[in-house]
Amino acid sequence: MSMEMADAPIFDPKKEIDDSLRIYAFCMRRIGLSSDSSGTAVSYVLQQLMFAASVCGICYHVFSEIVFIGLTLAHSPKVQDVVPLFHTFGYGALSIAKVFVLWYKKDVFKQLMNELATIWPAPPLDDEHQLIKDKSLTALGIAHRWYFFVNLAGVWFYNITPIGIYLHQLFLGQNAEIGFVWVSWYPFDKHQPVAHVFVYIFEIFAGQTCVWIMVGTDLLFSGMASHIGMLLKLLQRRLETVAKVDRTDEENYNEILENIKLHQRLIRYCNDLEVAFSLSNLVNIVLSSVNICCVVFVIVLLEPFVAVSNKLFLGSALLQIGMICWYADIIYHANADVAVAAYNSGWYRTSPRCRRALLFLIKRSQKPIAFTAMGFTDINLVTYSSILTRSYSYFALLYTMYSED
Repeated sequence: MSMEMADAPIFDPKKEIDDSLRIYAFCMRRIGLSSDSSGTAVSYVLQQLMFAASVCGICYHVFSEIVFIGLTLAHSPKVQDVVPLFHTFGYGALSIAKVFVLWYKKDVFKQLMNELATIWPAPPLDDEHQLIKDKSLTALGIAHRWYFFVNLAGVWFYNITPIGIYLHQLFLGQNAEIGFVWVSWYPFDKHQPVAHVFVYIFEIFAGQTCVWIMVGTDLLFSGMASHIGMLLKLLQRRLETVAKVDRTDEENYNEILENIKLHQRLIRYCNDLEVAFSLSNLVNIVLSSVNICCVVFVIVLLEPFVAVSNKLFLGSALLQIGMICWYADIIYHANADVAVAAYNSGWYRTSPRCRRALLFLIKRSQKPIAFTAMGFTDINLVTYSSILTRSYSYFALLYTMYSED
């Protein structure tokens, strides 16, 4: 028996958490923000250079789009000329806000992951608890892979669209010239051969960097929120079994106290996570309606040549804000269900002090745990519905202005 225990692999909760966030880690390495500090001095320098290049690239990318929007407004302030520029600018601006959060809060995120490992459900687990854990990790993995694929496919459709248009024009016998990935301003003639190649490569790099940042940040948030939702569901199952098996009053009381302590740790963890992502969530909420509205306007009324790219952009924009609202909503309801689980326990078989402890837990569970946008609004599926409603309202306004022109 001792030999079997010695041969059994040691469970490492940190490794299991890291495995669930491996796509996030992959994206972060692409921009030089890897949390792995075990590399050499050369790898560290290369990592810092990659991060500097990534930040400078997206900052100039957004700046060049702002300048181009200003020039367009000065020369042709028509809706159909200005609106197609805003959704890519909004995506870039959101990327800058998110990379700032990732860099500024990197130590906080590392601490949160280490803290999560201390409350991670370790084997052996009973069948019901193991099923909840497995289903949560499987669903998270599927969601992350699809989100990664949609965003990556979207940016690469943008990257190859100018080449596709060029080949299409050649096929029709027209004068063909390879265009650019984004509509941006440069302080030189970007149509010169060497400059054209440089700009095209730079725009691919900048667009891809924005995607790494967006995907990485969203996968980190959704992954950590999903894990907290899973732990709250496991807490519910533990509470439902209180006093339903033969135990002494002291054992029941100690079990209730352990559940209260776990619940309080989860609440503190959610609060820390909310503070870390609050700025990012605010920018998300503010820009999402504008981004969705503008890209729908372009899809419906303009630019048939980039319809596939814009549809993928729309899909990624809807998934991006939808995923954040979905996982925030999971925590909101999972915490409320803790009170229901405590009431469904065998509390009526316990002593008055056990009942008082359970009542304390129920009262605390009835106070919502909510992620917010810097305290301005809670984030949940109701927020997602409001974003879609505002997007449609903005689109209707733009359509009216376009029809009048």
